[in-house]
Amino acid sequence: MQQKKETWADLKKRARWDRIFGALAVFLLVLILIISGISSCAKKLKKDNDAEPANVQETLPTGEVQSTIGNTADNSKAVFLSPSTQEDNVYACDNTITEENAMWQIARRVQALLEADGYQVYICGEDDTVMDKVQQGNILKCGAYVAIHSNSSGESGDGHGTEIFYNTNISGSQALAEYIYNRVAEFTPTEDRGVKDQTQRDLYEIEKNENACCLLEVEFHDDITTSQWILDHVEGLAICIKNGIVDYITMKSSYSTSTPDMPESETGGLI
Repeated sequence: MQQKKETWADLKKRARWDRIFGALAVFLLVLILIISGISSCAKKLKKDNDAEPANVQETLPTGEVQSTIGNTADNSKAVFLSPSTQEDNVYACDNTITEENAMWQIARRVQALLEADGYQVYICGEDDTVMDKVQQGNILKCGAYVAIHSNSSGESGDGHGTEIFYNTNISGSQALAEYIYNRVAEFTPTEDRGVKDQTQRDLYEIEKNENACCLLEVEFHDDITTSQWILDHVEGLAICIKNGIVDYITMKSSYSTSTPDMPESETGGLI
């Protein structure tokens, strides 16, 4: 039997149906892939939700300090250093150097010296506000929080000497301040200004802290002579600050193993 010859109309009709079936096939394939992807994501989400919670890391407002939420690590012998971030306070002896520049030099040396002796040291970020620093210190619960600054006498320009501030409401703050002050005051070349509590100056880092803390003013940066002295004695100041911190932590450790009467001021006791 002779096969019927296909006409041009028959070929066009078959080509149209081929295109329709091809499009349907592509559509079905895409639909299957979408459904498969949704199902896979749902399974992964359920698995993640059912898993045990991980040890979450909270990044604080600094590039250098991280604190584990719920961290039970003992930081009672750790140190938090808070060098000044006041970049507008220019040194009288060299207007290219600021309080921030000089205090970070000192703080980095204190950090290196403490770490060389085996102490855990945390340090704030260079762009941190005082609120950021206190928040970090309160979360980390370090045994000693030490803010390091240089001083200014304002319009009078006649200030000189070391002074240090502490919080009377926090156990250990006065002792920490006295130990550091005694070391630094002995080293500085001018008459010093004493150990002072939070009522004598409005300092956020002292008033809002929850751990033993102090704020040290090493000398005055708005005087040509004393500002130059600071820059010439970065290493010596760092050693004094480090030794004062170690004096305090060593004393605190010795008291934690016994129960003597609480010492009075000027003795380096835990008041």
